[in-house]
Amino acid sequence: MPTLTIIRGNEKRTVSFQGTPTIRELLSAESGGPAHPCGGRGICGQCGVSVTGALSEMTFRETELGHRLSCQTRLLGDAEIHLSGQREMRILRDTPAREHRIPGAETPLTAVADIGTTTVAVSLYREETAEPVYSAGGMNPQRSVSDDVIGRIHFASARGPEKLQREIREALKDLTRTEKISGTLKQWIITGNTAMLYLFAGRDPRPLGQAPFRPDCLFDETVSFDGTPAYLPPCVHGFLGADLLCAVLASGMHRESGTALLCDAGTNGEMALWKHGRLYATSVSMGPALEGVGIRQGCGAVSGAIDRVIPTGGGVIARTIDGVPAVGICGSGVIDAVACGLNLGWIDEDGRLLRPLTLRDGIGLTQEDLQAVQLAKAAFGAGLERLMKVSSTRVEEIQAAFLCGGFGNGLNPVSAARIGLWPDRLISGTRILGNAALTGAALLRGEAGKKEIRSLAERTEAVPLGGEKEFHLAFLKHMRFEPAPFD
Repeated sequence: MPTLTIIRGNEKRTVSFQGTPTIRELLSAESGGPAHPCGGRGICGQCGVSVTGALSEMTFRETELGHRLSCQTRLLGDAEIHLSGQREMRILRDTPAREHRIPGAETPLTAVADIGTTTVAVSLYREETAEPVYSAGGMNPQRSVSDDVIGRIHFASARGPEKLQREIREALKDLTRTEKISGTLKQWIITGNTAMLYLFAGRDPRPLGQAPFRPDCLFDETVSFDGTPAYLPPCVHGFLGADLLCAVLASGMHRESGTALLCDAGTNGEMALWKHGRLYATSVSMGPALEGVGIRQGCGAVSGAIDRVIPTGGGVIARTIDGVPAVGICGSGVIDAVACGLNLGWIDEDGRLLRPLTLRDGIGLTQEDLQAVQLAKAAFGAGLERLMKVSSTRVEEIQAAFLCGGFGNGLNPVSAARIGLWPDRLISGTRILGNAALTGAALLRGEAGKKEIRSLAERTEAVPLGGEKEFHLAFLKHMRFEPAPFD
């Protein structure tokens, strides 16, 4: 029987196989396997591997990229592959506050986590502090299976949720391992969309992936996480999770007398509109382009990521996080770059790249990148338009607007409006909240916060989108890079 020899650092082991599986299929149980942002379709080119042996011929895409892709390369016999020595948990942020150590004291700590489809964030709190004493974040290692929720649901439904549960739990524990903060972890508060909470809890996600798409659990319960209690807040629907309710809680919009809008645009675009004491909410699949993933040279908000692009003198100036040489471009930089390209005439409103869009240090956007942005903004715009129609709301009625989520922290609302992602009438009143889901989850450390989020869940009306003719027509309308046609 043929074998694949897996080399990771100083570790070497072999795996036997039958037939001609792809490397992706054979490594599906490996925590250190490559990520597959496009779900294994061979489009993104980001699952490159170093492999030798009896392999299938290179596909056109592999030849174009100049390396093998784990989702496209089939094993025909004995082979050897080199994998990274670490799980994919590159730290995005590490922001400890001033530490006050008390010799011999075991200060109780609460860990608050937001499990996003693309990224994971954790903050540590003391009982007496309103602000976190430590925060860190990284990429969600479940991307090794699929970059989207549907792909992970299908994987866990077919093979069981154990691998994905193990990966996310290890990721959360990794992010809390620090010598900078003293204390004992007493409890967790963990938010996320419904599917992410299913996978964390180890529940079979099949109800989320097949008709009639009715979850058999909406949480608001406490589970055990390595012997420590972990509270999972309530969800609204299969694709309206606790993360949206936590973000609303953080914004305080549900205490407003007027109409307010909140949008959490990550891999999934979740949006909520508060009107007359009721919350209307919906969710659309956007893909991870606006989080810098699925973009040819995209990355998270890491040191060296291009996060701001400014037009100047017929060209552009690109700023990187920490002012170091560019390693890629993150979501806010992508939106800025497209807006600049439109203003300079390098991109037309149909999304055609008329000249190379190079920003700095060899980093830029391709035609395929623009198409990914178009699809994301079209889904977002169509979802928002549908939400406003169901709630009988006009843009001019919205008195407060909030942006949060994967790209919301560094987003320039002017750039978002220029590409048609955000209504230009809301620019002046838009507040950027960053990771509001994480901030809102921290409010659930006490019973008062849990009572408030339960009440909010009861007052939320889910607005369905799937299969509706109006949504598909709106999607096509929002494909163009022009002011968002919400009126």
